[in-house]
Amino acid sequence: MPGAPPEAEPRWAQSKRAISTDKMSEPSGRFGTYVHFFIWALALVGLYLTSRYSLPLFHSIAGLFSVVIAGGVFAVAWNSRGFQENNYLLFLGIAYLFVGAFNLLHTLAYGGMGVFPGFGANLPVQLGFAARGLESVSLCLAPLCLGRRLKPYAVFVGYSLTFALITLMIFVWQIFPLSVAAGPGLAALQQTADCLTSVILLGALALLWRRREEFDPEVLRRLLAAIALAVGSELALSAFTGASDQAGVVGHLLKICSLFLIYQALIETGIRRPYYLLFRNLKLGEAMVRKERDFADSLMETAQVMVVVLDRQGRIVRLNPAGERLTGYTLAQVKGRLFWKVFPAPEAVDATAEAFYHLTAGDFHQAYESDWVAKDGARRLIAWSTTAHVGEDGAVSHVIGTGIDLTERQDAEIRLQRLHAELERQVQGVKARTRELEVIKGELASFTDAVSHGLRSPLRWISGFCGALENTAADRLDFKGRRYLRRLRRAIRQTGERTEALLHHSRLARAEVKQQEIDLSDQAHAIAAALKRTAPGRRVEFIIGTGLCAEGDPAMLREVLSNLLGNAWKFTEQVPRGKIEFEALPATDETRGFLVRDNRAGLAPNGGHRLFRAFHRLHTLRDFPGPGPGLATVQRLIQHHGGRVWAEIDLRQGATFYFTLPKRGQGSAAEPSGGDQPDSLTGSP
Repeated sequence: MPGAPPEAEPRWAQSKRAISTDKMSEPSGRFGTYVHFFIWALALVGLYLTSRYSLPLFHSIAGLFSVVIAGGVFAVAWNSRGFQENNYLLFLGIAYLFVGAFNLLHTLAYGGMGVFPGFGANLPVQLGFAARGLESVSLCLAPLCLGRRLKPYAVFVGYSLTFALITLMIFVWQIFPLSVAAGPGLAALQQTADCLTSVILLGALALLWRRREEFDPEVLRRLLAAIALAVGSELALSAFTGASDQAGVVGHLLKICSLFLIYQALIETGIRRPYYLLFRNLKLGEAMVRKERDFADSLMETAQVMVVVLDRQGRIVRLNPAGERLTGYTLAQVKGRLFWKVFPAPEAVDATAEAFYHLTAGDFHQAYESDWVAKDGARRLIAWSTTAHVGEDGAVSHVIGTGIDLTERQDAEIRLQRLHAELERQVQGVKARTRELEVIKGELASFTDAVSHGLRSPLRWISGFCGALENTAADRLDFKGRRYLRRLRRAIRQTGERTEALLHHSRLARAEVKQQEIDLSDQAHAIAAALKRTAPGRRVEFIIGTGLCAEGDPAMLREVLSNLLGNAWKFTEQVPRGKIEFEALPATDETRGFLVRDNRAGLAPNGGHRLFRAFHRLHTLRDFPGPGPGLATVQRLIQHHGGRVWAEIDLRQGATFYFTLPKRGQGSAAEPSGGDQPDSLTGSP
């Protein structure tokens, strides 16, 4: 991902890549490698030719060569111990000092040298085995030092004591194992010792391979090859004990090659390439600093907030692209200019300069808001978070500020405050109108009750006097008078029914909705059974859906069903075979819908919008008697639940009434917008 920090890799891999890059940039690097290889090949050929001329001379030269290599290994390892990260090579460097010392004694002990008179031919064999044995054991112990804290002086003292002990066993006490017998016995014991040394070296090879991830691959290959050649050398020297001089020559040459690879792994690295050994961490540190700097630059370039960097005098050093877009200035236009002379608004210049001086005085991590003026003159409100970067001298070297543009948020807050104030005014107006409506509603209810109760008493008096007149003076009235009297009593009865209906309608409109889950199917079945009992001889089929449920007031919804089913029952009276259905409509996320359908006598489609008006009739009272406000009551109760009701009329198929009720939590007991919704009624021919 762009701008992400580089993944970590092993330090030896970074060093390997840096060394390889340098080699590639050096034209003579590969040629020099070939020259060195050619020189070493000539040296080995020369040593072999020396063995053909004189074996003692060959042994002396080979021994001195081993001593020089071992001493060099120790010198480089010891002097580089302060920055040496690989304890394996440091441990081997100390060990090879004492291996080289035994090789030196082994070379001086050859017959004809005259350095150690009186010890015989066994002395060089014992010293040679001591050198090879100490080397093999050291190679086996060295991998155990990886990942541990190594104490060089303690290792040096330990090897010094070991060297002294073996030297005393050979020269003073003469109890070294290879001196217990002479002749064939000594040769057999030497072969066994050489084979044991080979086994130890194979163990060292296995341990080194297990810890291979700790080494540069090139160094690892040379160390593995060096140990393998040491094993070959031991096997050749073992054959030399009981075979020919040529096997011994091969063994010594393999030993020289093994030391040459050790030289390549450590000595040459420390001498020919000291830059990479001594200053590798410095180069890696420089690379890491460069990567971190590039990463920081990427963050500045991609950041969506403004970033400004100032020097200790307050001059602009860096301005990221977000800052350029916000201010309208490019970095080239403002670089080197005093910060508070460019961006802050005139009234904020002094406060900005004071904040800068506080930062340079040590008051870090400030946060404040200030007005800026862009290049086009537009004012911007910026929220600042600033801090200071302290240099090596302890003084502030740079001031870093990040700014977020709050102008749009400020404008939005102002608009929100205005909208809030406007909403408050509207709410107060709604509250005032609500109070007025409550007063009007109370007055209307009082008026309705007064009218209803005021009409009851006169109607009872009129009805009573009409009855008395009919009982006492009926024989004195002619046919026309008795007909007028009957019509008068019927009108009084209808007026009383309408008065009771008006009072009932008014009470329902004022009642509080008590929400609960209701089984409308059960209510519909009960109402249908009651209707059938009023006219047992009628042939009417009720089709009522099962499991129809809704949330609402049980008494009010029963009134709704009673009016709708009763309306259908009344208007199917003149149909030979009536059919009344009560089913559910497809539910939505917010409402549940239902319908009541019948095959009543036809209604005029253009009269459907008058169905829900109180006391308004589309038929004569003689054809379909009743008080009249039933459907108006249905509409009022459904609206009281937060739903709606409408009807569809078909001259051939009858009428269908639809109503919806909100699900729990979706509606309220208040009437929905739209009033009585007379225009929502539709009719189809």
